[in-house]
Amino acid sequence: MNKFGWGLVLTVALTGSAAVADTIEEAVGNTVVVRLADGTVERYLFDADHTFTVQTSEGEMTGTWALNGGEVCVDFGEDEPICEDYPKGKKLGDTWTEVDDDDGSSLTISIEPR
Repeated sequence: MNKFGWGLVLTVALTGSAAVADTIEEAVGNTVVVRLADGTVERYLFDADHTFTVQTSEGEMTGTWALNGGEVCVDFGEDEPICEDYPKGKKLGDTWTEVDDDDGSSLTISIEPR
């Protein structure tokens, strides 16, 4: 999993339907932390202007995010945007696991205060 690994799971961090508007509201202005199976940690900082910064041990990248139906898409400006569904109803302080579609490993995701 790369670019930064959670580009695809990150989009699991936000979604566009009214039923999960609270998830977007919780992520924007806070930090979505992704812990990969290999111990790598990625921190996504989402802003209300639809930009984000991801911080990893390899450095920092910026991009934009957008809602697309029931998905959130992140765009690093190099390739096609990465779009994924997002678990509904996640709040600040929540932690959950997801399965990496690429290799089947477990990811731990949380929304933490910035």
